Amino acid sequence: MKCLPLFATIFCGVLFAQAPPAEPKPAAPAEATPSLKDDNVVVVIEGKEWKRSDLEHLVKALGGRIPNQYYSDKRAFLRTLATMAKFANMAETSGMDKVDPHKWRLMYNRQLYLAQVFMAAQETATLVLPADQKAYYEAHKADYSKAKVRVIYLAFNDTPVTAGDPKAKKPKTSAEAEKLANQVIQLARGGADFAQLVQKYSDDADSKAKNGEFPVIQPADNSLPVQIKSAVFALKPGQISDAVRQTGGFWIFRLDEFVTSPFDEVRDDIYLTIQRERFQQWMEGMQKSLDVQFKDDKYLDYKSPIE
Repeated sequence: MKCLPLFATIFCGVLFAQAPPAEPKPAAPAEATPSLKDDNVVVVIEGKEWKRSDLEHLVKALGGRIPNQYYSDKRAFLRTLATMAKFANMAETSGMDKVDPHKWRLMYNRQLYLAQVFMAAQETATLVLPADQKAYYEAHKADYSKAKVRVIYLAFNDTPVTAGDPKAKKPKTSAEAEKLANQVIQLARGGADFAQLVQKYSDDADSKAKNGEFPVIQPADNSLPVQIKSAVFALKPGQISDAVRQTGGFWIFRLDEFVTSPFDEVRDDIYLTIQRERFQQWMEGMQKSLDVQFKDDKYLDYKSPIE
């Protein structure tokens, strides 16, 4: 049965590829063109009538590439659907839906799908009022602040490749970079022009080209290491951070200013945040209400399948 997914993929591909081309039909007179508003029976498959609305609801619900396949060649799609229906009916007639492992897979997949759609519906149905958004914003303004900073980056390499151009600039070791970082910090804190320090010492070409300007940093930005965010948000405007060591280099930050995003700019983010939090609370409540009674601890604690 391990080959079933591959078989199904190949099988469906062959059905679409080998379906006989639709026979050309003479163009109907203009007055005989059916109205797209009609909801007539379009096809009968294995005794089941399918109306136009049924088919269109089906392909819309399936999504993905199915609608394109359907509308590009409805007859080919319906032949495939008919083949699938025939085989499924034959499987049920032979009782395959009631024997191992199929009955368990059908049960599990049905419950999984229904659970997923129910949870999705519950999350989107969670009511968030404008007043809730405003109150959340006032209580979490710091979460919507942006730090405008400038940086100096001092690269190091403790295991440089020795082969190559002997005249090439030798990279700093971590100890050398740390020593230089502390010297640069003393200069910056002593009043030296930070932009000039950037041009003289920084190894980061992108920020160096902008006199040290760095993309704004937000507390919720998970793309940055925690150490960097902690260093930045511990500063006051005009202050210089200690050297922050990361893989391959030391970062020195100067905080220019904090800018708080206006409510209208973040209201949609707040809506989703509140929605997720309330959904999580609902999930936790549902999990606490589960009716689960463990009866056989010896079996449940045993780590391997029992033959």
